[in-house]
Amino acid sequence: MDYTPGRFHPTVTRPELKFRARMALTGRWGSAVLAMIVYLLLAMGCGMIPIIGTILLVPPLEFGLYIVFLKFYRENDTRLENLFSGFNMFGKVLAVYWLSALYVFLWSLLFVIPGIVASYRYSQAMLILYDNPEISASEAIRRSKAMMYGNKMTLFIQDLSFLGWFLLSIFPGFYIGFLWSMPYYYTTRIAFYEDLVYSAQNTASYGDPDDDAENNAGFNNNFS
Repeated sequence: MDYTPGRFHPTVTRPELKFRARMALTGRWGSAVLAMIVYLLLAMGCGMIPIIGTILLVPPLEFGLYIVFLKFYRENDTRLENLFSGFNMFGKVLAVYWLSALYVFLWSLLFVIPGIVASYRYSQAMLILYDNPEISASEAIRRSKAMMYGNKMTLFIQDLSFLGWFLLSIFPGFYIGFLWSMPYYYTTRIAFYEDLVYSAQNTASYGDPDDDAENNAGFNNNFS
């Protein structure tokens, strides 16, 4: 697939993406909640291991969480072992995770907004790596930049639309509502990614603008 900036465009509305996410989770909420519980317990356990846990173990677990919901969405696959798929690509997953984190940190030194923009620019790198395991970490990041050209604000607004869900998740006590709202959030992000992939596979390229030029503009241009 051609990863030319400007080639990727949403083909459906945000409510439709959310509907697709709910349909993917229908009948599988129990498995989704279980995956979140296991992930959170493992992440907390890794956090208790000084340095090594955070640096080496959390990134593949986070990668695996995305793949859990990608499998839910694509294949109705609810196997819990998908959570550990990041360890099958351990080196590249670490490279993508920490390179992205480094770039976001460097952009954040300029101001908060460039850091937020950067986080959305590289947000698809893990999923791209999973679908293209033969590519390098830097290529996964480059492709994420291309995919998110013109789409960062769209995903930002999609994430904001979950704010009410997250606030409601606090009230039952002990934040237990997040066990349901987070699978919904992650699966909707998967639906967003799948829609962009679909658009690139079924439409012509719209040109090759310079994504880095966005960083020299204002807030709205940064999120184009």
